[in-house]
Amino acid sequence: MKREDVLAVLAGGALGAGSREALMLAVADLPGGFPLPIFIANMTAALVIGLVAGYVATRTISRGWVKLLLMTGLCGGLSTFSSFIWGTEQMLGDPTQRVTATLYLVGSMVMGLLLVWLGYRAGERIAWGRPPTDA
Repeated sequence: MKREDVLAVLAGGALGAGSREALMLAVADLPGGFPLPIFIANMTAALVIGLVAGYVATRTISRGWVKLLLMTGLCGGLSTFSSFIWGTEQMLGDPTQRVTATLYLVGSMVMGLLLVWLGYRAGERIAWGRPPTDA
């Protein structure tokens, strides 16, 4: 891996993690314990990764650092699988939150997949509207 690739991942990761922390501070959990900030962060990352993947699949982008910045760095820093799983496990341990935990778990998976798919299709459409690039 080249130095600029590592720097791209670091920069994107800092942006993503900083955005996630700001979201955690700005958005409260929903009543019943539904972890709304983590849900929003993960769904946003799913949409962005779909957009970038759809665009990249349609256009030639030779600058791999751009993909690393957005997909690995930004989306990796913004989304948080460990918090998603930990929060679900904590809710499942509380009998009063088992329904919320199940909705969170299933909703996150279904909505995440849907947003990646929608983002991919949107990324393709965005790319179709632009001339091919080599940069």
